[in-house]
Amino acid sequence: MNPAPQHGFSLIELMVTIVIFAVLVLLGVPSYQEWILNSRIRNASESIQNGLRLARNEATQRDLDVRFELTSAAATADWTVCALTATATSCTDTGAVPIQSFVASGGAGGVLVGASVAIAQSTPFDTGLTGGLPAGITFDPLGRPTAYGTTSLLRIDAYAAQAGSRRLVTTISPGGQVRMCDPQLPLSTSPQGCK
Repeated sequence: MNPAPQHGFSLIELMVTIVIFAVLVLLGVPSYQEWILNSRIRNASESIQNGLRLARNEATQRDLDVRFELTSAAATADWTVCALTATATSCTDTGAVPIQSFVASGGAGGVLVGASVAIAQSTPFDTGLTGGLPAGITFDPLGRPTAYGTTSLLRIDAYAAQAGSRRLVTTISPGGQVRMCDPQLPLSTSPQGCK
């Protein structure tokens, strides 16, 4: 009489499978962490871009000056949009009417922001911006930035301190158009490029 055939895995086969799976997971973790960090940088940049566009649109709809401000001195992507009255020049002034605020936690946590009030073309896109916060830009009722090239915020870089992360640049044109680009991509081959 022949014994019944055995079905299943031996202990050695199971251990080899677990070791191969563990090696694959260990190889994938750094790529996954880099992907998560780059996603947070994109989320922060898109949030800033949306805040700038909201400020511009509200200025034209309300027929008032509307201000977008990066509010954190800790270089995070926190921002606020407010309508300015005759007595207010900043969102923290008495008389400013808050419209919307964003706190960079969760999907944009761990992202740093640098800003510049200089003309966007004067600082090469290869050079990352750090500091310059808090800062802001005011849009007039025509949707154009006031004090362009002097005190208005014209360029915002979102980046992370970790090596291997990307940097995204948001620029504001003299007409008030907002554009986000990647300085690692050439503009000649990609519409998402900066240079």
